[in-house]
Amino acid sequence: MARTGEFFLARDDESALRVGPRRSHDFPAVPCDGIYPDDAVLKWEAQLTGAESAIRDLVPMANDGFTIFAVPEPLCMALAAAESDRLQATALAWTGATTEPDDEISLENAVDLLQRLSALASSRVEKQLDLYCWYFAP
Repeated sequence: MARTGEFFLARDDESALRVGPRRSHDFPAVPCDGIYPDDAVLKWEAQLTGAESAIRDLVPMANDGFTIFAVPEPLCMALAAAESDRLQATALAWTGATTEPDDEISLENAVDLLQRLSALASSRVEKQLDLYCWYFAP
């Protein structure tokens, strides 16, 4: 199953709703192809904060396989504050917990994704933007 998506910064929910597959935008973004980001977000948050927030859907997943959601604030803050060793430990826990063969991600790619997300989460405060994610899993 082909999965494509990205984490991105946007001014507000209304702006975030204009993003998706085959829609160009100029928001800062990090691709997250090949994973289920909504599941990953919950695992990352549990690892980084010890808690799990509910994901707020802007576009709930439907039969078309498309969704947009806001990344929970506690995870945004934890990603922005996380140092490299903490991101590596989170990536290791995440890749070790992956149970579906089609959702596997290498440790190297997981670390890279979390490092890029950490930088994106850090920049959102100075830019006064919120962190969102869209993905398409037909």
